[in-house]
Order: sequence, then structure tokens, then C-alpha cells
Amino acid sequence: MEKRLNIYIIIVTYNGMKWIEKCLASLLHSTYPIKVIVVDNDSTDGTGELILSSFPEVIWLPQKKNLGFGQGNNAGIRYALAHQADYVLLLNQDAYLQPTAVEEMLKVADGENIITPIHLNGDGSRLDSNFRWTLQNTGNQLLDDLLLCEEPHAAYDVGEVCAACWLIPIEMLRRIGGFNPLFTQYGEDNNYYTRIIYHKRKIVLSAHSRVWHDRVLHGNERLYNKKAFHLQTLVISCDPSLNICQCLYRWMKLWVHAPWLALKEMGWLILHVIPIMRSRREEKKEQACWL
Repeated sequence: MEKRLNIYIIIVTYNGMKWIEKCLASLLHSTYPIKVIVVDNDSTDGTGELILSSFPEVIWLPQKKNLGFGQGNNAGIRYALAHQADYVLLLNQDAYLQPTAVEEMLKVADGENIITPIHLNGDGSRLDSNFRWTLQNTGNQLLDDLLLCEEPHAAYDVGEVCAACWLIPIEMLRRIGGFNPLFTQYGEDNNYYTRIIYHKRKIVLSAHSRVWHDRVLHGNERLYNKKAFHLQTLVISCDPSLNICQCLYRWMKLWVHAPWLALKEMGWLILHVIPIMRSRREEKKEQACWL
């Protein structure tokens, strides 16, 4: 009999009443046995009470403050590492998993690379907008297979994919580590992808599995663009594949479009040069850094 792998699904919650019941309910129908960890970042909207009353089988890890996405997931990963997990599946609180998704992802898993399903929007009527951009990195093979009425392959190599649903082998976490604490809100998965590339790993698309990502991009566009500008600067700064000259070149390409923000970013980098250099050294090593 084939050995069952020990799979932990990690969900980081923060005021997630709008989605969490549907998210956890979708996991009850998984065709592959799973264990679910919820790391709650000090929610105040009743998220915790709902989970404890309606989903008593969930492993509940409440926090005393909002750790953010990356450090919240690190807390769940530490638990999974201590309990002999073979894989962890990171799942957003606003995402719903197809019943066969874990089983299908495991069919193409090799124990070395991240596996991700096809990401749909909240009602499953279209591809998630960010995921559609990702498909440009699959080359023409997937498009050829679909347009020529061929059966899609089980797996395709892709580039950077949002961490709303990542199946990560424990072996990768032991050699690459968890999420960098310099990233506190957004950018955690962008930074992690640079480390995947540095350590010669990749993200693989499981073409026969699905996740619904029920997000709406909204808010103050100007504020978002300002934050995105800083995050891009930080991702470049922490990329272990880049030397200082390559960082400078990429900073200049970014900053030339917003010189009024460039001075602020240069000041921020000067103040944070020591933790950034420490981060780069840590992420070049093969160890469970940040865990």
C-alpha cells in the first residue's frame, strides 16, 4: 500500500469572517487526507469564535498581534516541521480549494519544487487577473495544447505565482527557509520567488487542479502605487542573485519613473543597510532561515 503523505494546510487569518467559513468548508471535501492549521493574527471580528465553534478539528494557533502574511505562515510552518509534515499547503483565507486539488497537485509533486493549481476568480467564471499574467511565462506549450484540442499535460513550468495557494515540500523549507521578516505586508512571495530561483528551484503548475481566489483589488490607487514602489525596491535589495551593481542598475530603472520617491527610498535603504545585508547572507545559505 502506498504511504500517505502528511499534508498540513496553513491558513493565516485576520478579520476574515467574509471568507473563512467557505474556505474551511471547501477543505472538508478534500479527496486526500489533510490537517488544517489556522494562524489567527489577533482578529477582532469573530473569526476565531466561528472557527472554534464550527471547525473543532482545526489546529488553532492564535497570535497576540498581527504578524502579517509571512510571519503568520512561518508560525504555521514551524508547527508542521515539528509534526513530521511532508508538505505544507499555504492557502489564503479568501481562497477555496477544489476537492481533488491536493490529490492532483501531489501527482506532479517531486519533493523539490513548489506546486500551484490554476487560480480562478471568486466565482470560478474567469482566471484570476494576476494569474492570467503569470501564464505568459509558460511559453506557448499550454496555449498550443488547448487550441489544438489536445489534453493539457498534468504539469507546466511557470514563473512567479501569487502565494494564495502554494504546495511546498518540507525539504525545500529546510533548505531555503520561511518568509523574510523584512516584508511585513505584501512582497513576501515576491522575495521568496527570488530565493527559489537563486537555489535553482521552480514553481510548477498543476493543470488539473483549481483554486478560487475571491479577492477584489480596490482602495486608494495612489497609496497602493506608493507602497508597490517601496516593495519593488525592497525585493531588488534582498534578491540574493543580484550583486550590488545589478541592484543599482535595477534601482535606477525603477526610480527614473518616480524621482520624487527615489530620494525617500535611498534614505530608507541607508537606514536599513545592515538588516538587508544580513538578509542577503542568510538567504544564500542552505538552511531553514527565518524559521
